[in-house]
Amino acid sequence: MNDTRQLDRSDRIGMYLSTAMLVLVGATFIWLSIQRVIEVARGGGIPVDVPLDSEPVTVPLGPGGAAVDAVATTATVEVTDPAAATLFALYAQPIWLALTVCAGLAVTGAFFLRLARGRAFEKGTAGLAYAGASILLAGWLGGSILTNMTTNGALSAISDYTYEAVTFETNLFPVVATLVIGGVAAALQIGEKAQRETDGLV
Repeated sequence: MNDTRQLDRSDRIGMYLSTAMLVLVGATFIWLSIQRVIEVARGGGIPVDVPLDSEPVTVPLGPGGAAVDAVATTATVEVTDPAAATLFALYAQPIWLALTVCAGLAVTGAFFLRLARGRAFEKGTAGLAYAGASILLAGWLGGSILTNMTTNGALSAISDYTYEAVTFETNLFPVVATLVIGGVAAALQIGEKAQRETDGLV
């Protein structure tokens, strides 16, 4: 391999440390997901964060704990008897999160290792970037669906289908991040093609 494409020692160490951090983050997500599954399996009142339609509330934030008027846009409620679909989503949401996060971290770790070894423009690097973008998009879509199933199911369970609010929430950040990663992948593909053409001239 051409030494000019190798990262210097400090950059390689940084890449290896980043990979180690990814492992730590993945382990943390797995642990949190297991705790959530245990919480759901325990039964009783299952806590669920739900969006509210700007409900007026009073909270003890004044001097000496005096009540202060406020507006609540989220709340944590306890669901004791969720419907089958809601219960499925309560189990599936943390599992899906752990799987997609770990898959994304594995791809990211492989990407970092290729960079640390000076293989940014070799075959397969762009594919890793595309795979990361796909996992991010799939994780976001699946997570959004499961999250909205739990929040709508929780609100329906505690209100007997009488509370109405706009409970389908979206986050555009994953979409933007997917586009950015896709752009990086396209740039890597161009660099890979240029590298092959350069090597062919040597």
